[in-house]
Amino acid sequence: MMKKPVILLVDDEEAIVTSLRGGLEDEGYIVITATDGVKAVDIVKSQPLDIVFLDIWLPGIDGLETLKAIKDFDSDIDVVIMTGHGTVSTAVQAVKQGAFDFLEKPFSLDTVLDIIHKIEHKRAAIRSDMSRTPPSEEPPALIGTSHTLRMLQEKISQLASGNSHVTICGETGTGKELIARLIHAGSRAAKRRFEKCNAAFYAPEEIEAELFGLPKTADASASRTGLLRDRSIGTLFFESLFQLPPRLQQRLADAIGKASAPRIIASMPLTAGADEEPTLQPQLAACFSESLLVPPLRERRGDIPVLLEYFIKQYCMEYNCKEKTIDDAALELLVNYDWPGNVKELKNMAEKLVVSVPTSHISIHDIPLAVRDELQHSMSRYYERYRSMDDAEAAWRKNYILYHLRKNNRDIAATAAQIRVKEKTLKKYIRQYGIVIAGKKKTPQLRQRTLKRSMVLSGRGLHSGDKTGIILTPLPPNSGIVFGNISTGETVRADIDNVVSTELSTCVQANGAIARTIEHFLATLHAYRITNLMIKINNEVPIMDGSAVDFCQVIEDAGIEEQDAPLEEIIVTDRYVLGEVKKNAKFIMIEPADVFSISYTLQYPKPVGTQEYTFVLKDEEMFKTEIAPARTFGFLKDVEAMEKKGLASGGRLNNVILIDDEKIVNTDLRYPDEFARHKILDMMGDLYLLGRPIRGKITANMTGHTENAAFVRMLRDKLGL
Repeated sequence: MMKKPVILLVDDEEAIVTSLRGGLEDEGYIVITATDGVKAVDIVKSQPLDIVFLDIWLPGIDGLETLKAIKDFDSDIDVVIMTGHGTVSTAVQAVKQGAFDFLEKPFSLDTVLDIIHKIEHKRAAIRSDMSRTPPSEEPPALIGTSHTLRMLQEKISQLASGNSHVTICGETGTGKELIARLIHAGSRAAKRRFEKCNAAFYAPEEIEAELFGLPKTADASASRTGLLRDRSIGTLFFESLFQLPPRLQQRLADAIGKASAPRIIASMPLTAGADEEPTLQPQLAACFSESLLVPPLRERRGDIPVLLEYFIKQYCMEYNCKEKTIDDAALELLVNYDWPGNVKELKNMAEKLVVSVPTSHISIHDIPLAVRDELQHSMSRYYERYRSMDDAEAAWRKNYILYHLRKNNRDIAATAAQIRVKEKTLKKYIRQYGIVIAGKKKTPQLRQRTLKRSMVLSGRGLHSGDKTGIILTPLPPNSGIVFGNISTGETVRADIDNVVSTELSTCVQANGAIARTIEHFLATLHAYRITNLMIKINNEVPIMDGSAVDFCQVIEDAGIEEQDAPLEEIIVTDRYVLGEVKKNAKFIMIEPADVFSISYTLQYPKPVGTQEYTFVLKDEEMFKTEIAPARTFGFLKDVEAMEKKGLASGGRLNNVILIDDEKIVNTDLRYPDEFARHKILDMMGDLYLLGRPIRGKITANMTGHTENAAFVRMLRDKLGL
């Protein structure tokens, strides 16, 4: 008899959950429910599931993030996306990311059942293919070299030599079934079958027939030999045995005592942080005279590199791709991650890396964000995993030490000084918590820069409309970027603390000096890494043709001078987010990366629509060709409103892209996604208010100068700049 799939329903609409659950349970399915993505992922990690029906709009983490987390943990779970009107395109994208199918609300129970039947038929076909595949001649094996694993192997050998019934206790994903197979393979019953049975997959009357059989009747097809009476079975591996009703636990205890019954190995789950662990009825528990506790992966971290190498090599062969290597920083992160899903989660991770990383080299930035996020800066919400206050305090202390080690480039002496402990004490903690430290990152030493000679440029201010000039004067090392007034000589530094307006452009003011519309010029200085320069203007930087092309040219005409002073690049080591990362929300997020990049999504009314562009700053030439030519743009109705306020007086047909309700009215676009590129230009300029180039991957959605300035302030505070 084919078992019914276990189904998880995830939706925050109670009426949908109640209706769908009732219909599916009437059809005999086991149904579990969750109201948000976080609870759904917890359920996926805590018990076996087959199908998840997942709403795309959820509180907390949305459906796409939840889908990713589910597939990262177990790619075999089939996920069906449920979507409301107007989000079909998103659902289709979810299918591309691994969802089995999608349902558009409202839908009928028959439609849901049709999809479930499709999944059941697919799984039956897979099982059929597997049954035709010759079994491997090699017995299963535990991978690793740690002392903990060797002790486990010794216990397995001891249990294999006996014939006692055994309970195997361990967290989800620790390999309890593999250990049961190893015990069977080393036992006297190895020539007979190893059979599995999961009590959670059956209704009480079904599991009773599965175990004890059905009596012979005139209808031979209705007769069945139960698993406990099948002499071809050498070992019966039981999952969720504790879920048997008390009456059946009693009957099973009576049957186990008979000589004809197979050897029983029962898997018992452990959930870190749970108040109570599942237990058996006393008479059934007494039948198991041997037990084995499987350690979680976090307690044998020394095996993680070996397991990673094994699984990566295995999947490279399976997917017929070149062998991949993993760098020290990525390995360090994965070794120090706590792996709540244990070896199963690690195996799924290895497969994902093999499939998703296009190069033969796996870096720290290829590791899924969920892993980096949990380890590096959000551990507090995971403390419920730990079984005691001591474990929770140890977890906090370990991650505190890891954070400061990374911040100090793995320098133990510097880290010890910063956290105010002796170096000897810090080394003791590193050994105690099994922290693995990769070699120090070697960062090329940058030098400060200025121009080789003074330059002059003339143009018109966008908002004032005044003719204005710009005089560039080289400055000595450590002077910074300074704006000065041509007439008065008063100056203001390009610093986030001096920002006084971001309504239409970025404006800084101090000491009686003001500098408006500075973002395009600062973006150019950012790209060319100019760190020391005096920029004299008449209160506003000229708009030129609405882009930064002329600014690139004036810098190249002047020439760049490398100065005899080091430049400390801002290297982002953690993830920081301004706003809420949602499709239709304004947000900016930065993550660690080897280079500086910005991915920007712009969503405007027609005729602009949605535009997306990703820019990686590898050198000045890429900025000059990909970003600098992108021009300022505006809607006619907005320009008219600004003119009434005395602004936008310098807007001309040749320096602003003008848009009405139907089309662009004054020019042809230089790029199909010119508006998104211009937003990147603005952001590069606003980021340079930190005064130094930055290294990190930025993702931004629908943001402008106001959000840029808030993000820069947040980075300054978080990074202690």
